[in-house]
This record gives sequence, C-alpha cells and structure tokens, in this order.
Amino acid sequence: MARLEYRLHHDPSELICHYDGIPLEELLIRNVSDWFIRGGTIYEKQSTEKQDSLHLIYVTPSDQMAEQTIPAIDNAEALVVEIRQFEEELSDYPLLRLQHCDSLLDVLLLIQTETITLDGQKWAKSSFELDEDRKMFIYYARRIK
Repeated sequence: MARLEYRLHHDPSELICHYDGIPLEELLIRNVSDWFIRGGTIYEKQSTEKQDSLHLIYVTPSDQMAEQTIPAIDNAEALVVEIRQFEEELSDYPLLRLQHCDSLLDVLLLIQTETITLDGQKWAKSSFELDEDRKMFIYYARRIK
C-alpha cells in the first residue's frame, strides 16, 4: 500500500504529517484538494509528487486560521461535503448545502464536477478543501449569474 506525506513547499525536508497504507480513493481526494486544514492551520497545495510507493503533497501555510462554523451532522461517521458560497470579500462562507455521499468515490466525483445546480441556481466550483480538524470536505462555489 501507498504512503502519503504532506511536506512544506519551501522546506521539503519538513514533514507536516504522514499516512501509511492510505486507500487509493482517499489518496486521490487528497491529491486533488486545493486546501488542507490540520491543527488549525490552513495549507494551500502547491504540487504533488510520486516516488515509487511514496506520494508527496507539498503545501504552503496560509496566513489565515481555520474558523468555519461546524454544522450539526446526525452521523459522525458519514461522508459529508459542505457546499459553501465563496466570495473573496467574505470571511465566513455561507453554507448552501450538506451533501451526504455513500463512498469516497462519490466525494471524488463531486470534487471533479465544475458546475453544480442547487435549487435551480447554478454554481461554479472555486476550490475544494479537506478539513481534518472537523473531519469534513468543503466544496467552495461561486454563483453563476
């Protein structure tokens, strides 16, 4: 099985965290996520690399700290994607919907979807985030006018 390591982009010798025996579906989601939150720090993905069975994701810490509100979820074990409205001038991005997924492949399909329709309104994907602190996936979208 594969090993995944998150490392600092400006100092690749500095390991942030690692995962041994990571399932392929989870590895794929992490590889395509734009943002990663761990320990209150927001990291922006810069690049990915593969060395034999080692997968590397290079990230840069953001100046911002994670502050999203936590929605009430019935089942803590469920795979849930928050769909949030993204606007650069906002500091807290309004929750549009909680999307429950049956599998990591369903999450991966959503990540790769560029436009979604919610209640008749089209939204364009801005970015995707994996928040380990809240055990949540977040799909950020802008309203298409």
